[in-house]
Amino acid sequence: MFEVGRLATATAVVVGLTLTGGLLPLVRIWDRRFVRILLAFGTGVLLGAAFFHMIPEAAEILGEGIGYPVLAGFLLIYVLERFVMVHPCEEEGCSFHHMGLSAFFGITLHALIDGFALGAGLSIPALSVSVTLAIVLHKLPASLSLTGILLHCEYPRKRIFWMLIAFAFATPIGAAVSLAFLGQLTDGTLMWAVAFSAGTFLAIATADLLPQVHSAPEGRFWNLAALFAGILVMAFIGE
Repeated sequence: MFEVGRLATATAVVVGLTLTGGLLPLVRIWDRRFVRILLAFGTGVLLGAAFFHMIPEAAEILGEGIGYPVLAGFLLIYVLERFVMVHPCEEEGCSFHHMGLSAFFGITLHALIDGFALGAGLSIPALSVSVTLAIVLHKLPASLSLTGILLHCEYPRKRIFWMLIAFAFATPIGAAVSLAFLGQLTDGTLMWAVAFSAGTFLAIATADLLPQVHSAPEGRFWNLAALFAGILVMAFIGE
């Protein structure tokens, strides 16, 4: 019952803020430096969630074996990003700008994987806040960038809206499936899933977001400050 309540709350927050971030570019054009600050803060939150909450929680059960699921999660994202998925970015020279549909499918698949990580976090009350916050703050700038790409590709605004709906609900769907499945697992297997999810967070933060954060020299010190701010937020969030 409590897991259902946490899932409902997380779903409302994730969907609401994802749609907010995605719809904002439809009403005004946002400065790329501001988007990079959001990305930097979200990156810090992902790193903090993995290192301060998820990995320590899983290490209590897995011990020295924690490296295997963390590395497996990291490599999964790495392989998918390099060979399967296409992600949006806000750079003018980015080769993905003309691939609106590919970018949409890539980031939506990514959102589904984030949902699996969210389900793993919700299965453990101590991780609910940190994992949900990490997912939310990752989705907000991602939806901003996705809408920007679709506008750049001259997609009709009505079509963009329905694509945002699909993107917003991909994470809750993944979380519901994951939560239903993980609820039947033993503590050791559940912690393996948490550590695996931490590895996906690390891959997203280092391979996907950080290169975009530091893709331009202007505002680099603000970006660095936002990165550390995100880390500090997670450091002070109680379990």
